[in-house]
Amino acid sequence: MALIDGTVVNVGLDTIAGNLGVSIDEISWISSIYVLAGLFVMPLTGWAAANFGRKKAMLFAIAVFSVASLLCALSTSLLELTAMRFLQGVGGGLMLPLAMAALVDAYPAAELSRAFKTYGVAVMVGPAIGPALGGWMLANASWPWIFLINVPLGIVSLFLVGSVLRDQSERGERSPFDWTSLAIMIAGFAGLQFVLQEGPRQEWFASPIVAGAFVVSVLALYVFVRIQLAARVPFVDFRPLAIPSYAVAIVLAVITGIGFTGTALIVPLYMQDVLRYAPDLAGYIMVPAAVGSIIGTELSGRLSKTVAPIWVAAVSLALCAAGTLWFAYLGDRAGFDHALLPRFMQGTGIGLLYVPLNVLMMAHVPKRLVDAASGLGSLARQVGIGFGFAILSSLVVHSRIATLAAAASRMRHTTVNDPGVAAIERWFTAHGYSAADAATMSASVLQELVVRAATSAAYSETFVIVALLFVLSIPFLILFRWAPRKEARSA
Repeated sequence: MALIDGTVVNVGLDTIAGNLGVSIDEISWISSIYVLAGLFVMPLTGWAAANFGRKKAMLFAIAVFSVASLLCALSTSLLELTAMRFLQGVGGGLMLPLAMAALVDAYPAAELSRAFKTYGVAVMVGPAIGPALGGWMLANASWPWIFLINVPLGIVSLFLVGSVLRDQSERGERSPFDWTSLAIMIAGFAGLQFVLQEGPRQEWFASPIVAGAFVVSVLALYVFVRIQLAARVPFVDFRPLAIPSYAVAIVLAVITGIGFTGTALIVPLYMQDVLRYAPDLAGYIMVPAAVGSIIGTELSGRLSKTVAPIWVAAVSLALCAAGTLWFAYLGDRAGFDHALLPRFMQGTGIGLLYVPLNVLMMAHVPKRLVDAASGLGSLARQVGIGFGFAILSSLVVHSRIATLAAAASRMRHTTVNDPGVAAIERWFTAHGYSAADAATMSASVLQELVVRAATSAAYSETFVIVALLFVLSIPFLILFRWAPRKEARSA
C-alpha cells in the first residue's frame, strides 16, 4: 500500500488537477508532500518502537494510512488533498522500516536472504505497478478510487498485524518526545524538499529563495545530527552508521535510489512526452518491470545461498545499466513493444539488487539497533529518490531547451526548397489542400517533428547519464570487502 501510493498518482496528476481546478505545478505537491512526510517519520522508527513497541507502532501507522486514504478520496480542494496526503505519508513512512525491522528480528542472519526475497517481491512490485494501476483506474473509474482502494486493504492489514505479528524481542531505552529535535529536523527536510522541488524550475542556486532554503536545510540538519550525537538517549539513533558494512550500504542505497528514479519515473514520462501514449498505456509499460522484479528477487534469493551478495549486486547493476541504455537508443519512433524488453531488464536488475543490498546492510546490525537501522535505511533510499527526481527532471528540461534552441537555429536556415519541407507540402497538396494551406500546415508539421525530436534527444541524454550512474556504482561494491564484519547480531 505504502509503495504503490508513492507512484500510483503520477499518471493521474493531470486528471486530478483538472477536477480540482488547479495547475499541474500546484498538484505536483501531492506527490512531493507524500515523500516529505516519509522523510520526517522514517528516522523516528527507532524511537516509536522503543517507546510503544513495534506492533503498536505498526497498527498506528496502518490506521493513519487507511483513514488518510479515505479522506484523500473525499477531498474537494488542493489544500485538503495535500493535508491528507501528508497524513498518508506519515503512515507509509512508518510502515516500511517497521516491516523490515520485524523481518530482521524474526529471522537469524543466515536466513535473512530468504526473508528479504519474499518481502522484496512486494517492495519491488509496488512502485512498478503503481502507474499501471493508476492508469487503469483513471480509464475505468474516477480519480478518488486511486485512494479508496487502500481502505479495505488497510482493514485486512490491521487484522493480520494484530493477530499475527509478534512484538520485537528487544527494545532500546525509552525517552520523552523531543519536540525541539523534531522541529529542527522538519526544518532541515522541508528545506531540502523545497530545493529538490523548486530547484529545476528556478534555475537552482541562481534563485535566492532556493539558495536560502538550501542553506537553512544544511544548517538545520547539521545542528540536528550534532544534538543527536551528544544525547544520551537520542531521538534519532545514528549508532548503526558506526558499523562499516551498514555505512557502505547506506551510501550505495542513496546512489542507486537516484538511478532507480530514472527507471520508475522517467520511463512513463518518456512514453507520454516522446512516444505520445495515453496515461494508461504509459502506466502499463511498468508491468514488465513488475514481472522482472519478481523474477529478479526470486533469483537473488536462490543465488544468495551459493554466490556472494556483492557479485549478485554487481550483476544487477549491470543489468539495470543495459536496460536503461537501451531506452536511450529507442528514439521517437519506437513502438510500444520495443520498450517491453528493456523495461523487463530494468525490473529484473532492480529485483536482483534488493536482497543482497539489504543483507549487506542489516546482517551485522545488533538487534537493539534494528529499528533505528531500518528507519535510516529507508530514509537513505527516500533521499536518493528525491535527489534523483529533481536532478533527472532538471536534466531533461535543460537538455530539451538546448536541443530545441539548436533545432530552431537549423529551422531558420531551412527554405521551401528543403527536401523534407517539399515532401511534406507535396503530401498535403496530393490530398487536396491548396498550395497556401499546404505551406502553412507543412510548417506546423515540421515544428512538431522538431519539438518531438528535441524532446527525444533530451530523454536519451538523461537515460545515458542514469546508465552511467549504475555502472559507476559497481566499483563501490569493493568497499564491502574492506568493511570489518565482526559485529554480532545478538550484541
